[in-house]
Amino acid sequence: MTSFYNLLVSLEERLGAVLLPIDHKAVKPDRLISSNAAFLELTRLVASEIFLENGCKTKDDTVALYPTLDALGRIKKDQKNREALDLVAADFLEQIGTTVIQVLPHEAQASSKLTPSTRSRSQRG
Repeated sequence: MTSFYNLLVSLEERLGAVLLPIDHKAVKPDRLISSNAAFLELTRLVASEIFLENGCKTKDDTVALYPTLDALGRIKKDQKNREALDLVAADFLEQIGTTVIQVLPHEAQASSKLTPSTRSRSQRG
């Protein structure tokens, strides 16, 4: 299984440190994204939502494919609804999703945790 932290490191390696720079000393999920990120607010939101959707308590907790993709899809939908998503940011979210699928696919058959999330935002609290 892949930890939340290792997923972010993989995203940084594959997408580049300009788009997704990791602060390796940080502890909080949103602070793992360095303030140098090209889409700082969006990238920190992605990190926080992936963390929450996977039920993580620490950066070393495991993440799974479907909850991670659910988080990304929800962010994209929310951003579109608020008209806060331009084409470049939308493409960036797609790149993250594609990379997540590349990093986490082998776990799809090996993990019972990989069922589509049914939790609502109010249940995560």
